[in-house]
Amino acid sequence: MERRLLILLFLFTIFNVLSCSSNTNYETMVNRGLNSGIQQDSLFLGYYFGMTSEDFHSLSWDMNQQGLITGYIKIEYRFDDLKSVATKLYYPTFQNGVIVRMPVEVGYDSWAPWNQQYWPDELINDLIEHYSDVYNARFRRVYVPELGDFAQVDIQGNREIRIYRYTESTVMVDFIDHKRLNTDAS
Repeated sequence: MERRLLILLFLFTIFNVLSCSSNTNYETMVNRGLNSGIQQDSLFLGYYFGMTSEDFHSLSWDMNQQGLITGYIKIEYRFDDLKSVATKLYYPTFQNGVIVRMPVEVGYDSWAPWNQQYWPDELINDLIEHYSDVYNARFRRVYVPELGDFAQVDIQGNREIRIYRYTESTVMVDFIDHKRLNTDAS
């Protein structure tokens, strides 16, 4: 019995060390990105970090008129770049009048409790593959203190792309501009 207790205590200690290490890994990734001097502002559909609110709404209006997107407060975009058609719901976070964050909720249109190939874990894998191609990203599974959980994270310069399970049927892809978000807070 005492031996089992010692083994459990040892395993618990190792788990805590690894969790703290993951925290440090995320913070290290952010700092390394910011210190690299690389500026990555592109997002998707012509949106970019630093885009003014007026330009965002003008571009969104144009795409809405073309039938590419719908909505205004919460924009909906259906895309077929994955193994099945998916819908993105998004609206940026503005700070000092410019985009500093773009949270994007993504779900397969074919999701159902019985369609396991369209569950969030599968969608995460598909999104990692897609964004790895589009942004030349290299995702790592790290603990993100802000979430209190693990996420797939790629940081290139100022731009972070964070992918994690959001609901039972959706995934969050969060684009974050650490440079503007960290320096323009007011």
